[in-house]
Formats: sequence, structure tokens, C-alpha cells
Amino acid sequence: MTAIAVLGLGAMGTAIARRLLGAGHELSVWNRTPGRDEELVAAGARRVGSPADAVRRAEVVITMVTDPPALEQVLLGRDGAASAIPREATLIDMSTVGPTAIASVAERLAPVAVLDAPVLGSVPSVESGTLVILVGGERAVFDQRAELLSLLGAPIYVGPSGSGAWLKLVNNAASIATLVALGELLALTDRAGLGIDAVLQSLGAGPLASLVERWRPRLRGEDQSSYFRLALARKDLELVFDEAGREGTELSVVETAATRCDEAIEDGLGDDDFGAIVPFLRQMEDR
Repeated sequence: MTAIAVLGLGAMGTAIARRLLGAGHELSVWNRTPGRDEELVAAGARRVGSPADAVRRAEVVITMVTDPPALEQVLLGRDGAASAIPREATLIDMSTVGPTAIASVAERLAPVAVLDAPVLGSVPSVESGTLVILVGGERAVFDQRAELLSLLGAPIYVGPSGSGAWLKLVNNAASIATLVALGELLALTDRAGLGIDAVLQSLGAGPLASLVERWRPRLRGEDQSSYFRLALARKDLELVFDEAGREGTELSVVETAATRCDEAIEDGLGDDDFGAIVPFLRQMEDR
């Protein structure tokens, strides 16, 4: 049994906490918005009044928050975790915050070990233990915590600190840019009078086979579930642009995708799943 603190109880943080608690670990939980911990406390988690209180006895601290300012506040704000986290503990940040934020956190929390471990997947992936977890940091620390992370899915060691954060941004940017391209091309095939089943069958026979297979129910309008809000996806693109600027790299295709996301958000789709960009673009041609 490991003493774990989970800081951040949005949909993903709550699902992660629930799975770790179900595996028999000792859990302390905290969230900026009160009331999110009721179900977890009823199941045996310990309620605390601040991030500092949550981590005092922790061997592992998991953060799952919205963005870099939220991570800064949770760790280094008033009653933040950094003031009380044991030197021997490991901080595992599973948020999508980018490598610059991770570097800042790792420097200021030293000698506490820090792993950046953002995830590919959503709440159903947590519940089934099938997340893909991209982990950056010291290899020895990864080896020490891999068994714990395996409760949530498949942890993959991708390199030194910041590597996981980089690859999560790259994955998200590639996914969003591809969906925008697909939405525009489906608008074209709609105009050409081609049936969606024939189009998807054709695309599924080419290099987009994996994406089409995964997204087929959504592309056919059969699945309206929301696992990753479009507004959060757009936030991640802004992180990509910030990091690209530091590296002196232009992301023109991703910038176009961001503009399309902005149009969809202005149309009221910010709280919809980011896959809603596809039907939005298909319908734009009919307006």
C-alpha cells in the first residue's frame, strides 16, 4: 500500500483517485472547488483542507490540473504542496502543462523527484486501466513508480524530464490538426454527394486507418459523448505555440487548426468534445 495524495479532482483526477483507492492505496484528496471529493471520501479517502495537508505523509503526489497557472497555485501558492511534501516523495504531474512548466516545477521542488506523466485517453480509459502514460524524468524514479502507474494503464518511459510533457502536446496538436483536416475534407465529400460510409471505408484503407476506426461512431454522428472539451484542446494548442516560439519553430498547419477551433468555440461548442470540430466543419459549408 502506498500513501498517495491526488491534487485536482476534475473528471480525470477523480477517475484516477477512484481507481487508486479501489486498488487499496491510502489516499488523500484535494480540489480547489469544494464538494468534488464527496464520493471519494465516502469510499475511504481522506479529506484535507489544503494541498500542504494532503501531501504531508505522502509517498507519491499526483497532480491533475487544468493548466500551468493551476499547477503553480497548487504546488507553490498559499498552503501549496511544495511547503510540506516529504523530500523522499515523488511528484507525478499527469496534467497537460508543457515542458517549460515542468522544468520550473522540478527546479523549485528539488530534491523531490518529479515525473511528468501526461496521459493519452479519457475517463473510460482510466476506468478500464488502459491509459497510455508518457513519462519523462529520471529512469530510476520511473522504474520505482512504474508499478503504481500500471494500475492506470501502460506507462512508457520517453526520456528525461519534460519529454512526456513535450510528447503530450505533440500528440494533441497532431490529433486536432488531423480532425480539422478531416472535417474540411468530409465537407468536400458531402458536397460531392459521396456517402459517409463509402468515404470512411476508403479513408480506413489508407494511412488514417487507426483514426477512422477509433472515431467512426463520432464521424457517423452516433456518439455524442464528451471526454475532452474543445476549449481544453484549444488551450493545449496555445501551449504548443508557446513552446514552438521558444524553439523558433512555426506551426502553420496547427495555427490553421486553432483558428477553426476558435470559430467552433465562438459558435458555442467550447464545452463539447473536441471531436465536435468535425461535424461543425461539415455543417459550415451549408450555412
